[in-house]
Amino acid sequence: MADKEGGKSGQTREVLVRLASAAVLVPIALTCVWFGGWLLSGFAALCAGLMAFEWARMANSRVAVLMILGAVAANLLHPVDPRWALIALVGTGVVAMALEQRDGLKSTALLGTLYAGGLPLALQVLRAIPDNMTGLYIAMGVMVLSWASDTSAFFAGRHFGGPLLAPKDSPNKTWSGAIGAVVGSVLTGLAFAYFVQGPLLIWAVLGACVSVAAQFGDLFESQVKRRHGVKDTSGFLPGHGGVMDRLDGFGTACVAMVAVLKALPMLAAMLVGQV
Repeated sequence: MADKEGGKSGQTREVLVRLASAAVLVPIALTCVWFGGWLLSGFAALCAGLMAFEWARMANSRVAVLMILGAVAANLLHPVDPRWALIALVGTGVVAMALEQRDGLKSTALLGTLYAGGLPLALQVLRAIPDNMTGLYIAMGVMVLSWASDTSAFFAGRHFGGPLLAPKDSPNKTWSGAIGAVVGSVLTGLAFAYFVQGPLLIWAVLGACVSVAAQFGDLFESQVKRRHGVKDTSGFLPGHGGVMDRLDGFGTACVAMVAVLKALPMLAAMLVGQV
């Protein structure tokens, strides 16, 4: 009985810590996305630098400083010229990998630099979409849908339990949580469509796609952590672990959204009811 009570008490504390962290982080993130520009660029650069640090520490990399500089520089350069941002990101990643391989080490520096710098950079790309409030609405939409997916997965998994989604990579994720994540994201998509006066069906489908992309990103990061033998990438965010633990799904969803909009440029206008 005492063990059960202790377990419930521990779970309650975990939820409260997560909620307290979210209460601080969510307003900051929303404010940066709302104003965009250099404020968002600085926030993205901070996140990118911390993620690069986490990756380098996790991989015991000897080129941590170069990875951090590349991830930060890419996000700071985006408001100036997105092409230079991409060059800085890829260039520093290639140099970092070459330096490690020169020492005879198996390097993940390129992947780590692209991951740490690219995920926040994708958010900036979405926010920079022109035409009135289109970029703001899409960036906000992906952010809110990702949060809804993550939150729904957490509570659905805790409540329903059941078979594990990926036992080898993430022993805490269940199929009930994955399904709950999609449902929660779809419902949030419908609500967001009403807010931006966009088409309900498209936002519902987008909600499902964002949830799937976010969960894929979460599983990818879980696999990376498992290969390096760590549970959390850091303790920067109480209740969530590291910055990478918090942004893995959302950042992946941003990257996926950028790719979709490159392939279907008219979708941006459709999402905000301009078509």
